[in-house]
Amino acid sequence: MGSYNFTRHFFPDRGIRLFHLKTDKFKTNSMKCVIPLPLDPGTASANALLPFVLYRGSVDFPRSIDLIRRLEDLFGTDLSVDVRKRGEWQLIDFTLETVNKNFLPGNRDILPETIDILSGILFKPLLENGNFQDTYVEGEKRTLEEEIITLKNNKMEYALERCYQEMCQGEPFSVFRYGDREKIKEITSQELHSHYEVVRKQAPLYIFFVGNVSCEKLKKWVLSSFPPREKVTEIKMNGIEVPARPEKIIVEKDAINQGKLNIGYRTGINRKDPDFPALLVANGLLGSFPHSRLFRTVREEHGLAYYIFSRIESTKGLLTISAGIDPDQFEETIEIIDGEWKKILAGEIDESEVGFTKKALCSQLKISEDNPFDLMGIEMINALNCTGQSRKELIDQIEKVKTHDVSRVLNRVKKDTIFFLEPEEES
Repeated sequence: MGSYNFTRHFFPDRGIRLFHLKTDKFKTNSMKCVIPLPLDPGTASANALLPFVLYRGSVDFPRSIDLIRRLEDLFGTDLSVDVRKRGEWQLIDFTLETVNKNFLPGNRDILPETIDILSGILFKPLLENGNFQDTYVEGEKRTLEEEIITLKNNKMEYALERCYQEMCQGEPFSVFRYGDREKIKEITSQELHSHYEVVRKQAPLYIFFVGNVSCEKLKKWVLSSFPPREKVTEIKMNGIEVPARPEKIIVEKDAINQGKLNIGYRTGINRKDPDFPALLVANGLLGSFPHSRLFRTVREEHGLAYYIFSRIESTKGLLTISAGIDPDQFEETIEIIDGEWKKILAGEIDESEVGFTKKALCSQLKISEDNPFDLMGIEMINALNCTGQSRKELIDQIEKVKTHDVSRVLNRVKKDTIFFLEPEEES
């Protein structure tokens, strides 16, 4: 396993935290500029709309086609934008990928130019009478509304999102990453620009970089491109609470043929918790791999699920089990899932399945070294969770997890919500 540890640098006068990894493994230089904003139903829709309007037009590139042509001139540089959600943070995410100078004619270094372009999009937006252009705002509002509608068409992801909403009702995590469709319709150009001014002045900027560029050069280019800012608000990691309340079952009907079952659990564990490696192993043993318990019992042995898997939201401290089932097999499926859970709690675990799970998890982490965006994604999650843990450290901790640790950590996990999306004709 190579040495893939980021160095971290803080520039308080610009509100920038820079995460740098120098490597000659890739032919490209990859960068992520992430603006972490608190998830809030009052601002989530404006946060989601903002980056797409910024991308649509800047002082240097008033039209999208102007930007596209310039990026093509820079040897097909790729610049994309999206909005994500991690824990109770909404992340505005600009991703930049350029060819490294060693693979360009005359060793031309285009990275400084592309960093300038990105900074211009963020800090020099195209304005009309002091506000964003109405045509751009209205166009991006329609596109964002369509993205929200698209979620409803992806029944598996929609059911998971609805489970989160019901499970975390009244908590920031219940807010969808693209906000609310009705609120998006109401946003005006003036309101969005006023919101932008707050974000521009106060929101921190996290920059992640993977490529064959020295740290000193990168710092020089970032500091020359990004303007000074005052009163930037640092993000703070909230504690994870596990509410003491009875389990609840929510059933929703839709025009589908296959039922979508989601079971949500509260782990109370994030990446800073000493039990996090054991939780990873427990989740892997439960439902992340083909050898996992739920795949073998629910799907292969009993033939009850078209798909079944479990996943962790490590920043919020949640675990979910998702399955596609026939509606009339709802109770039987839950009974078998609960049965497997109880067996693990009772220590009915083979050493071999724990060993397979640890190898699979370590293999996933090692494979991440082959993708710069995976490397940056892991580092971003670590930054949001205020931990500097490296992949090697996490692998070492996973390898030390014992069978009894798996049972012990699942004893900390509490079932919270069962959400079932069933066909409309079923009762």
